[in-house]
Amino acid sequence: MTTTVLAAPDTKTMGAQAMGIKFGGFFSDQQKQEARKAFAQKHANAKECPPGLQRKGTACGSPWDTRYWAVGQELQPAVQVYPVAELTAALPPVPKGYEYVRAADDILLISSGTKLVVDMIEHVAS
Repeated sequence: MTTTVLAAPDTKTMGAQAMGIKFGGFFSDQQKQEARKAFAQKHANAKECPPGLQRKGTACGSPWDTRYWAVGQELQPAVQVYPVAELTAALPPVPKGYEYVRAADDILLISSGTKLVVDMIEHVAS
């Protein structure tokens, strides 16, 4: 009789799921609404759009028609990201080893090391 020994999961390659964070399931609908509300309040009467956004009528929006990031994919090096310090009160505490960034008008939760997109709040500027 042979015994099969299973290797322990490689948490380095499993990334977010090894940390108990479900891809696309970190933010609740309420947290998404709160983040959009906080962003709108911060930038509602601003004369200029935040970096990475452009004026579209009376609002700020993404300069791109296509999104160059997706949940479960690493951010491409060409994607410009910005800190979201003004929204931290509206967001849940960031898990250790992760960070919040803004790409265009989306808020992303990414792995600090690999830049893997774990979850996102779409269109905070609209």
